[in-house]
This record gives sequence, structure tokens and C-alpha cells, in this order.
Amino acid sequence: MNFELLEQSIQYTFNNGKYGEDGFKKRIFKNVKRDATADGLAKVGSAIASLQDDALGAATLIQKQGIPLVDQA
Repeated sequence: MNFELLEQSIQYTFNNGKYGEDGFKKRIFKNVKRDATADGLAKVGSAIASLQDDALGAATLIQKQGIPLVDQA
């Protein structure tokens, strides 16, 4: 039995003192393509961080996968 990928998103953590005591802000972007690469997602995160004058602290790929159910009959 295999999982079925339903959707995936990316969470970026941006570091900057302007975000209060913690110094970071997390943002989630939905609808990441299934064939997206780690390198490509890192480049996007770096570009967004640069536009905001932040440092990219982390990038986390979030996947939601369906589990096929087997009939018990």
C-alpha cells in the first residue's frame, strides 16, 4: 500500500531583529509543485528573504498524504 500525495506547501523562517523578541517570522506558501527541488525551494526562500532585508533561517517542506483504506468486507 502506498501513500498518495494530496498537497504540499513550504514554510520559510525569516530572521531579523524587526520581528520582536524571537527575531524570526514564519510564512507558509501553499501549492508547491510536486516536482519542485530542494535547491529551487531554497533559491525562492533566499530571494524572498533578500526582498525583505531578512536572512533565511530555515525551509521546511510540508506534505499532506492520503492513506488508502482497504475494505474490511
